[in-house]
Amino acid sequence: MRRQMFSLLTVVLITGLLAPLALAQGGMLAGRVTDAETGEPMAGVTVLFDNHVPSGRVEPSEARTEVTDDGGNYTLLGLASGSWNMTMSFEGYQDNPGQVTIRNGRNTPINIELDRVPHPLEVALGAEALAGLDAEALGAQLDAADAAYDNQQWEEALAGFNALLETLPTMVQLQLSIGATLQQLGRYEEAITSYQAAAAADPSVQADVESAVLRLRVAMGDLSAAEELAAGGGAVREDLYNLGEVEFAQGNVDGAAEWYEKAVAADPNWVLPLFKLGLVSLNKGDIEGAKSYFAQVVEKDPTSAEGTQAQAVLGQLP
Repeated sequence: MRRQMFSLLTVVLITGLLAPLALAQGGMLAGRVTDAETGEPMAGVTVLFDNHVPSGRVEPSEARTEVTDDGGNYTLLGLASGSWNMTMSFEGYQDNPGQVTIRNGRNTPINIELDRVPHPLEVALGAEALAGLDAEALGAQLDAADAAYDNQQWEEALAGFNALLETLPTMVQLQLSIGATLQQLGRYEEAITSYQAAAAADPSVQADVESAVLRLRVAMGDLSAAEELAAGGGAVREDLYNLGEVEFAQGNVDGAAEWYEKAVAADPNWVLPLFKLGLVSLNKGDIEGAKSYFAQVVEKDPTSAEGTQAQAVLGQLP
């Protein structure tokens, strides 16, 4: 009986001694993750290890995940010897991928510093321009102003852009947005001033600003600008239509008709220049020509403002 008890005790003792040895197999890696800017430890960082390598490897790949504690510490046990991919991830911070070679036993600790992902405004303006400012709050203001512009709430958009410009006077995009909004409000002179301020601050937008200013001058009835735009060959359908408007305002109905025809050629489904061609025909006493143009307007877009007006005019023509 004693011999049996001794044998059982021996088995228990041997098993107890072997257990720590089994746990000690493989490699152990520990380390600490901190904020690169402040040096503060970062809790909750996901530490991902995997030893996946390109095809050709016979051994199956393995993945291990750990999360840092309140002190920013992590520990991985039982890692197979060899090369491992290592990635640290935390929301709002840039991932820090790398490779590490693991050996059996305790490995040299690997401490990692994570860099914060910069706010888009910080990327656009630089950290110095945002020093002491709440980038998140400013970003939310910019989003609200952009949304107002997209929803054609011009006055609200303009107020938002102007408020931001007071805080961020070096942000060229705000000057461009203010110019575009003023243009939508028909405040062309102010729009030109804003566009030109943007070009003065950033020469890289000079070409775009010159094009925008030229189009505004056309909309303001500047014939020399109209000729310059036409000669440049970069006119779009709106430009061609506006050139017709300039000619019409000057009393040159034949010249206006030429530009309206070109606008129609650029976009055959656009009824606005077709409607204006109908008015030109009426102005010249060409009733049949006017009826033809108005009929096209009604056919292409009967529910538009031009379509409604064309139907009303057709009802009054002989």
